[in-house]
Amino acid sequence: MAAACYFVALFHRASLAVAADAASERFSIGPAALSVASALQLAIYLALQIPAGVLADRVGPRRMITAATLALAVGSAVFAVSGSLVGGLAGRALIGFGDAFLFTNVLRLAAHWFPGDGFGRVAALTGLVGGFGQLAATAPLEISLRSLGWLSTFLAAGALTAVLGLSAWTIVRDHPPGQGTGTRPRADGESALGSLRAVLARRGTWHAFWVHFVMMGQFVAVTVLWGPPWLIEAQGYGTAAAGGWVLWCVGGFLLGALLCGQFVAGRQRRRERVTAALSMLLVLVWSVVVGWPGVLPPALLAVLLLVVGVAGGSAMLAFDGVRAANEEHRSGLAVGTANMGGFTAAVLIQLAVGGVLRLTVDLAAGPSYRLAYLPVLALVVLGTAAQLRRSRGTRRRVPVAR
Repeated sequence: MAAACYFVALFHRASLAVAADAASERFSIGPAALSVASALQLAIYLALQIPAGVLADRVGPRRMITAATLALAVGSAVFAVSGSLVGGLAGRALIGFGDAFLFTNVLRLAAHWFPGDGFGRVAALTGLVGGFGQLAATAPLEISLRSLGWLSTFLAAGALTAVLGLSAWTIVRDHPPGQGTGTRPRADGESALGSLRAVLARRGTWHAFWVHFVMMGQFVAVTVLWGPPWLIEAQGYGTAAAGGWVLWCVGGFLLGALLCGQFVAGRQRRRERVTAALSMLLVLVWSVVVGWPGVLPPALLAVLLLVVGVAGGSAMLAFDGVRAANEEHRSGLAVGTANMGGFTAAVLIQLAVGGVLRLTVDLAAGPSYRLAYLPVLALVVLGTAAQLRRSRGTRRRVPVAR
């Protein structure tokens, strides 16, 4: 049930990318103004990750999942009925607010119900369910917008989301039967600031942060932010074909989440090796994107986008690692801290790519986007180096089992 709520969260998060043309027409705005809505949504999500973790540990996932899902429903309804940019921004802000509290609380729930090695698999499968939500925000959403129109599509999405939110309140329980109700008391009356300090003191927390920074940040950049305009303007594809490529990348996400959940989660040494290998492979991918002269051949583009997607799905391993590195009563805060990694990168990419595109407006689209993607490459390199440094430190200090 909680994963179903995360499904609709990913749908709402990704919906603006597909509905961009319709939103521009409805609100009478250009791409620059529309990007403000995307940036606002991501900024709210990022800013609320630490509060989301604290509330997950202290209020409990059942209450927070219900409230967050209902916030998504209201945000979708506001977005549906608004005819101005201000109303549209209010709707996306509510969606960012609800989205911010969902994933952390779903994994907090998983920490109670699936302890030990089971947590990593459930985290990966939750990411897989979310990937299907993002998949629903591609071709199915585009078909619905064409056939039903803006108002009916987003009102229906809001109504379904509200039903899921109320169902979560009815069905979800914070603990398995016999383990008490409500949230588990915090150790020794520990304050929120004390919990945060303890989480940040763990090398495993920072390793997970940088894993998520590298893998999720660049995936969001392609599927939610700059991938569709790059494919259309610099690679020469039509809107439908560009949507197909994004769909292919999301398919890679599903594959990565499935494989990691089955064969990597719960195995620390294997997890570190897989994340390090994928991060270094992403350095190569973005080097090719930045350095390739002209349009990428379709076969090469398919490989690159597949790697981007698989790495995005494999970012779920960050939560397996951060949960293993921290005590259970801090698991919500630990997950929220790690989750900040990818969305810190996403916000930096949004600002940097947009800034470079404005500076290179007089260049052709191909060279302009290659320069604009240089910050993405730089952030992937930075995050990979930081991740490898933390990985080595973790192995020196913590005995691990295969």
